Amino acid sequence: MKLISEILNELRNLPTKQEKIQHLRKNKSAPLIFLMKCAFTTKFNKVKYIPKYEVDDSPAGYSYTSLRKTWKNIPYFFEKKEGAALEKQKKKLLIMLESLHWTESALVENILTKNLEALPIDLQTMKEAFPKEFSNYV
Repeated sequence: MKLISEILNELRNLPTKQEKIQHLRKNKSAPLIFLMKCAFTTKFNKVKYIPKYEVDDSPAGYSYTSLRKTWKNIPYFFEKKEGAALEKQKKKLLIMLESLHWTESALVENILTKNLEALPIDLQTMKEAFPKEFSNYV
């Protein structure tokens, strides 16, 4: 099974919007939909901190974990914490980033920091690919 980051990176080489939509539909999964919702929603504010972490340089698919397994943890990092709770949140993010393949860690960074220019997809294309899932997004 492909990493979420691999699916998104493959979009960069597809010349037409229709091919991108077909590719997204072919690779539809709950983690992919959820991560793109996190990226494009205004419900979550931009995360101001990303801890420095050691990049996992193992081959794709051989990392300790993947976004397909850890995707449900992403909203936790958008929560505003203070003091010890903030330190715990930073530590959990550090562990997550170090345990993912480097391409997935980069994707998580872009989602958390709302660096949407780095994503190979836009909200309009996601709406066209998955109208039911993205009907509430402006």
